[in-house]
Amino acid sequence: ALAARLVRWQPPRLSGQLMGRGLAAGVCLQFASYATMASAWHVITTTDTADASTKIKEGVVSSKIADQVTEENIRSFYWWEGKVQDDPEIRLSFDAPDKEKAVSTVAASHNYDVPMIIYPETTPTGFVMGELANATPEVAEKLVSSRLVACAQLSGASLAIKTTQEASASVNAVALEASGAVPTWQPIGGNEAYLKWVREEVKLPHEQVVKPHST
Repeated sequence: ALAARLVRWQPPRLSGQLMGRGLAAGVCLQFASYATMASAWHVITTTDTADASTKIKEGVVSSKIADQVTEENIRSFYWWEGKVQDDPEIRLSFDAPDKEKAVSTVAASHNYDVPMIIYPETTPTGFVMGELANATPEVAEKLVSSRLVACAQLSGASLAIKTTQEASASVNAVALEASGAVPTWQPIGGNEAYLKWVREEVKLPHEQVVKPHST
């Protein structure tokens, strides 16, 4: 889910829709365990069609970056054209010993202009992803409409959130009000274009324009 097809990550569809829709990109995994594995990085991306998924998986396996790639269907929520978008996406993940090579390989075969290609990090990067349990589509929409998260991907009742470290405290407050729980956070790294998109999409409270009430 991510940016617009430019980012439809596209708007993204960044990863979600090619930028516009693309925003999406996703994740609900055992973040801590992957980040602490010195021998492998857990790399995650999203796309929108079975053909695109197959091309990415074949690129990863043929490049000998990973022996197998996990695939799952998710729903990606992101802000595009003045409202929350809700698109189906395919999330792909795999473990790789070389994160830079993994990112470049996935990017080379991806169909989004600005794909989401991320991985849990072991130290702060300024960007985080959170996992919120027992979530619903309504909670995802609430978080995205707050503009405090760039995208939120729902797999069953597990919601993967992408935002900035600076915004995470405000996200906690919205999540607590909407769901009664707060996300578990993990620093992330990823392709520069996607992280730039996240930075641009996230609007802290003082950056949001409040429209005057009509009389």
